[in-house]
Amino acid sequence: MIYEGVPIRYWGRKPIRLAKGFIRRFSNEGEIVLDAFGGSGTFIKAALGLQRRAIYIDLNPFAELIAHSTIGGCSAERLEKAVQKILSRYTLPIKSKNRVKTVPRSKVFSVKCTCGQPIEAKYVVFTKFYRAFHKTEPNVTGLMKEIYFVIARKKKITHEELLKHFMNYNSRIISYSIKWLVKNNLIREEEKPIKVFYNIPCRCGRRFRRLTEDPWVIKSPIIPAYWYPKNKLYYKGKIPFLKKRDASSIDGFFLDRSLALLSGIWKDIQDLKVERDVKYCLQLAFMATLIRSSKMCRLCGGTWPINSYWIPRQYVVRNPYLIFKLATDRILKILKGRQHIVNCGEVDDVIRKKADVSFMLADSTKIKLPKESVDYVIVDPPHTDEVQFFELSLFYTAWLKKNLDFRNEIVINPRQQKDLNYYLYMLKKASEKIHYALKPGRYYTVILHEENQRVLNACMETILTVGFSIVSRNKIGDYTVYTFRKIG
Repeated sequence: MIYEGVPIRYWGRKPIRLAKGFIRRFSNEGEIVLDAFGGSGTFIKAALGLQRRAIYIDLNPFAELIAHSTIGGCSAERLEKAVQKILSRYTLPIKSKNRVKTVPRSKVFSVKCTCGQPIEAKYVVFTKFYRAFHKTEPNVTGLMKEIYFVIARKKKITHEELLKHFMNYNSRIISYSIKWLVKNNLIREEEKPIKVFYNIPCRCGRRFRRLTEDPWVIKSPIIPAYWYPKNKLYYKGKIPFLKKRDASSIDGFFLDRSLALLSGIWKDIQDLKVERDVKYCLQLAFMATLIRSSKMCRLCGGTWPINSYWIPRQYVVRNPYLIFKLATDRILKILKGRQHIVNCGEVDDVIRKKADVSFMLADSTKIKLPKESVDYVIVDPPHTDEVQFFELSLFYTAWLKKNLDFRNEIVINPRQQKDLNYYLYMLKKASEKIHYALKPGRYYTVILHEENQRVLNACMETILTVGFSIVSRNKIGDYTVYTFRKIG
């Protein structure tokens, strides 16, 4: 299993030790454990680690990719050969000044050192800066007026410099005021690089450079010659995502040169003639590369720190090829050290003891598992409204060219007209399917990350209506855990 150490984020992961306690208590070695809201596969991994067989189900292609690749793994030798082919790319076609030209791949992310020598960058730090649109006094008062006049007086000021002028105010209040001024066209928000760190030291000995001008060897704009996603952050009917903040489409979270490099890596992955499990691991490494080479990374504090499409006012963009190599190195290290090979197969293979685990990309409210074929069920249903899993997953699934079934996502989302009643209705449908597949007298554990007692009670009562009795209710940290027993 290649799980820990792979730098990819999935929202709402539960501690594996939390699941292990319940799996030990309510199932036996060799029995089948089902997770119908499988997510990143934590509960499936726990079950396999306790010598159970397992069935994974999730409607999210990104979640299924993470679970399948991290748990199933692949041959380290075959993966290593595939990675070498991808990293051996020397040239890359790009579109620049209305023509396609082929350039050295490393040159796309290269900058000029202070000494004048070109050198490949490891990462570049960017900051936001502001300019005033009008010289006339705006029709605003209070703090917003003060901020406007500081920007107008300075002509151009970075976000960090602006914060120093208003040290007595909370930074969130400053940010809110800036957003309002931008939205009302009183100031313009732009971005610029302020520091670049080199992949290796320059001949002159320097390892980084502070920037006062565009440092790139190949100037923008660069248009990738290969395909890349441009999906808009909207539902059908052009309704914006609930978690949309700082860009309108997937490509808006990347530098143009980052997209050129990423599209090259993705094309090479897609073109490789390799086994399915090897391709899954390559895609996992690519997904880990996406977020860490995007604009959603803070210099300190990790990647994608909040559950929305948000670009920090100071962010760092890393070289995609270097990040891809780092991700594949970590996967290879884990693969080479693993002790047990997980046998993946179909559901029937798991039932007949011919496979350890089966992965299903399916709707939990419509699953068709054999009647009374499962010994134990443990699930972590999607958060009611805290995390919009499908929205956030579009960042990745757009590259997979797989549609997200927003209509059947179990979530609370006012922009999709999904309220608590909808959530409970879908939870009931999923629980009915689970009841059908679960053996008589066996157990169904539901882990909820929810503070509202009214919502918790409603979820519990909904599950009771489909033929379960309550066995236990546990409060473990931030989680409320209900375990039910199938009646009959």
